Amino acid sequence: MRRTLAVSSCVAALVGGVPLATVSSAADGADPAVAGALSAVVAQPNTRAECFTAQYQPTDGYRCPPAAMAVAVLPTGKVLFWDGLEGMNRVQYNVVAEFGDVAQDDQSRIADFSRATPTFSTPGNQTATGTDGHDDAVNPLLPGGAGVVDSGGNNYDLFCSPLVQLADGTVLAAGGTHYYEEPGVTDPTTGKSYGVAELQGLKATRIFDPATNTWHNAKGDMHFGRWYPTMVTLPNGHVFVASGVTKLIKPAYTDGRPAADSGRNVPETETYDPATQQWTVNHSGQTALNGDDTSEQSLPLFSRLHLLPDGKVYYDAAGQTFNPDGQAYDEATWVNAKLYDPATQAWSDLPADNTPTGLPLVDGAPIGFRGSGFSVLLPLTPDATGHYRTAKVFNGGGVVGPTPGNYFGDDSTTINTITTNATTGQDTLQSDSGPQLLNKRWYGDAVVLPDGTVFVTNGASRDEVDAPGSGNPVFQTELVDPAGGTVTAGPSLDAAHGRTYHNSAVLLPDGRVLIGGHAPIATGYAFQSDAGSAAGLSKPEADSTFQIYEPPYLHYGVARPVITDNDRNVSWNGDLTITSHQASSIGKVVLVRNPSQTHLTDGDQRSVELRIKHQEGDSITVAVPGSNVLPAGPYMLFIERAATVGGKTRYVPSVSRQVTIDSSPRDPGPDRVTPAPRHGSALGGRAATHRHASTRPATRPAADAAAASTLRTASVAQHRTVWHAWAWLALAALAFAGVPTLLRRRLRRGA
Repeated sequence: MRRTLAVSSCVAALVGGVPLATVSSAADGADPAVAGALSAVVAQPNTRAECFTAQYQPTDGYRCPPAAMAVAVLPTGKVLFWDGLEGMNRVQYNVVAEFGDVAQDDQSRIADFSRATPTFSTPGNQTATGTDGHDDAVNPLLPGGAGVVDSGGNNYDLFCSPLVQLADGTVLAAGGTHYYEEPGVTDPTTGKSYGVAELQGLKATRIFDPATNTWHNAKGDMHFGRWYPTMVTLPNGHVFVASGVTKLIKPAYTDGRPAADSGRNVPETETYDPATQQWTVNHSGQTALNGDDTSEQSLPLFSRLHLLPDGKVYYDAAGQTFNPDGQAYDEATWVNAKLYDPATQAWSDLPADNTPTGLPLVDGAPIGFRGSGFSVLLPLTPDATGHYRTAKVFNGGGVVGPTPGNYFGDDSTTINTITTNATTGQDTLQSDSGPQLLNKRWYGDAVVLPDGTVFVTNGASRDEVDAPGSGNPVFQTELVDPAGGTVTAGPSLDAAHGRTYHNSAVLLPDGRVLIGGHAPIATGYAFQSDAGSAAGLSKPEADSTFQIYEPPYLHYGVARPVITDNDRNVSWNGDLTITSHQASSIGKVVLVRNPSQTHLTDGDQRSVELRIKHQEGDSITVAVPGSNVLPAGPYMLFIERAATVGGKTRYVPSVSRQVTIDSSPRDPGPDRVTPAPRHGSALGGRAATHRHASTRPATRPAADAAAASTLRTASVAQHRTVWHAWAWLALAALAFAGVPTLLRRRLRRGA
């Protein structure tokens, strides 16, 4: 039964936002009307001071509140978030040798930031464990040889699962983490285990229900275990998942997969049907030169994926650079921008027409791949005919190139423009350099604001997976105008709360930005030590606090418009009527998808400017596009008042109203028919069903694209294989480097 979640009365009443008395003046003497302002630090209640002390190991059962590593702004106006790397503070000697034993399933929380004093609560089944029959039985430990040690309490972790929000108001999280040691040994005296930490991606599919504030399991799990995958909601309301890895350190599979699957991320893709709560493996019925079905694609972890206004999924040649592992023998193919077409269930390369190599620009050169940086879809706007033909994707920061990257944070940005053609079905890509950031920033967040500007925050100066704790936190925030090509220095984060890794930033319903997170790996893969933070490097402890950013539009001195009423039933390809006493001064009406972010990634992130058809009296009528542009799910509706500020036209948004675009009846979208996905076998992703090959023209001849991919793969395969073996051996050596000699002798006696 479909349920409709009412708009939170608190959020609906916030016509002016939370009282500004809670907001400090902008740092560095900047004018808040230019740079915005930051609130004081918001701490979760009952947080012990020890939680901000290195290597705090509670003995009374107390667990520090979770850091906001993954965040979803719910249709109720409240915020769901959960932790990452829980138990890192319990490591005594060495992360690689111990974390498989001491890791804990992460906690989740619900917060209400619509009040002057935020409130926090704990959901039911807050670690989202398999209380209804789903647990390790659905994802058995992959054989790895003798001596595997699997401790309890860390087998069904939410860590590294992507999330999207469904049309019924629930949150879907897929995948996650199962920690163990392979190989490992147990000290018979203490019962503590040591070994080479391994993790396995889960098949788990979990659902959070805001109506009951409880986690539960979906009826069906994925067919492949995935750690660090990406999900995108398709125009028909189904959810597409790609990439992830089933084993991180030693990805050798003996579960019936082809030998080519070992040593790389999961190439098979799957699609989830919310009506049945079941996943189906995708098949195109066509075979690439490397032997894969063309529905399969090697992609980086947490691939930066975006839904285009023609219903295709665009890969922005970017993802998580996870060093010293996470590399794949075919990672050279990650430098190409790509398209997945749900109609044919096939991938194809999308060359950049204006670069000599056909690769997107990174740091001003046609390098292709950007690792561990942000990638956001800029506002979609209608053309003169009311159609949405063009998408601009803004990416920046991170490190240049696939694993191992270049270690140092980057300050370049790129604007990739994808133009669709409803007649030919062909898409084209143009890649251009964007405005340069003020700070070199690894792992920085970007939030597209309702007025079209982009807020950038968090991150470090260097790659803190290469060398945990070696980066300087980037405290200064930035406000980027991609259209105007300008970057403005924003206020600085609280100096005691640098957020370098597993951080987050999301738009709140009242137009402010929630900043949180920081759940780092212990210093140098050893144990938590504050020695580096005393020298200005990042702190090794998880940070459960928040700050809230107020953009300049809240400080222009211009009264915010107020939505007094709006249509509750939003239909595709129809009209939406909004009532506001400021209707005559409204210059923009924007729908912003409710954020669902983790690891800098939100596969459903989008902001859509609606065409204003009529303004009269207190009424505004806007045109609602089809499902390609607005896939089913929850959206925040903003009306924006045009005002002259500093001699320029600026836009001041209202507090949003929550609207839900339903997934039924199915809608093909305004520009191009996108039929429901055609599914093949659910077993292993290899037994493709028979179907006629698509006659639709590809964006590049399939043979040329496949041949180019094969050549690139062959040229680096040997190098990557050697590197992968080196990485495994290095980690094995590192695992015991920090364990005292006496302890190793005790382990040998107990083995």
